Amino acid sequence: MLTEVLKEREAQIELKKLREASVCGDNKETQAKLREDYEELLRIDREEKQKARDAKTKTVEFQKAQ
Repeated sequence: MLTEVLKEREAQIELKKLREASVCGDNKETQAKLREDYEELLRIDREEKQKARDAKTKTVEFQKAQ
């Protein structure tokens, strides 16, 4: 759990740096990279949430079976 938080924080810092760079230069490549990184972060977040839901579901099913 802690590593997930640290990874997310690192991604947020990276996005902030890219945002600042794009504001200064209005560079289309930087904006595209920013958008790509943001979408990747969202995808990772969705996958992690789905894994957590699956784990909770398996735990509940196991407890009900006993």
